[in-house]
Amino acid sequence: MRTKKAQERKEHVTIWLETSSLEYLDALVERGVFENRSQAVRHAVRSFINMDKGLAKFIDLDNC
Repeated sequence: MRTKKAQERKEHVTIWLETSSLEYLDALVERGVFENRSQAVRHAVRSFINMDKGLAKFIDLDNC
């Protein structure tokens, strides 16, 4: 069994989203853009982080 590196590990996060947002995500999943909701949400979070690098001044990047 392959051991994952620390940066590859995932943690469970629970979020609440508006129904319209979930319907949008579900439509993307139904059309094959993403395999499931989780993959779509991970993509959204990665996109947000990459777009908003300017927020880095508010966090200690050495501890992330």
